[in-house]
Amino acid sequence: MSQNELSRRTVLRRGVILSTSLGLGVVTMTAQTAAMNKAELIEAMASESGLSKADAKRALDGFTHATTKALEKGDSAALVGFGSFSISKRSARTGRNPRSENGPVDDSPVTFDVCPEFAAALDLNPGKGDEASAKCRDADVVIDAKYIASETGRNSHKELSEDDAKRALEAFINTTTKALKKGDRLSVGGKEDENEGFGTFSISKRSARTGRNPQTGKEIQTSAKNVVKFKAGAELSKTVN
Repeated sequence: MSQNELSRRTVLRRGVILSTSLGLGVVTMTAQTAAMNKAELIEAMASESGLSKADAKRALDGFTHATTKALEKGDSAALVGFGSFSISKRSARTGRNPRSENGPVDDSPVTFDVCPEFAAALDLNPGKGDEASAKCRDADVVIDAKYIASETGRNSHKELSEDDAKRALEAFINTTTKALKKGDRLSVGGKEDENEGFGTFSISKRSARTGRNPQTGKEIQTSAKNVVKFKAGAELSKTVN
């Protein structure tokens, strides 16, 4: 076999290996952007907490119902150790989706701010810790195990004990943390469509930018960081609008 034929075969073989590697890379990236749906979330909560799926669902529904009820009234709500939800005070405007030249801005009517404990678990830059702590501590409605136990008693024939509610909430936060650290989205949405129901959590990269101090008007530089993004589902958006 000539030297030219050997070189040609080597190039072809390397090309196949490279194509295979790239193909595997695409599969990996696709998997990282998958979404955990509500049914999978409930199953993971049940497995981690040792509760039944029915009890895990009661706790999750208690949290989303309490948050939705508070937002509907215009109040803020915070799940202890996780984050606070409030209504976005945005005026009507026309914008563009950063992923599309012609699409609408992907705005959520609900603002989500992580509590310091959740930010630390995700290895995020927590920003101004005092402000984050205040939003979680001073929300109009503070949701904890005691609150969920009471909430499930009002909306179900079976009330969760405070201990079971605590285990369920801890499992929810741990499951969400694991999913987001993997780069997955986590949907507390409808059965068929993640965009329905309560909403979806994901990690978003916020690039470095120049802003202004609202108190002094001076320009300030903010560094790039990862943030937790919450997109309200269709049902929640309709309720609060």
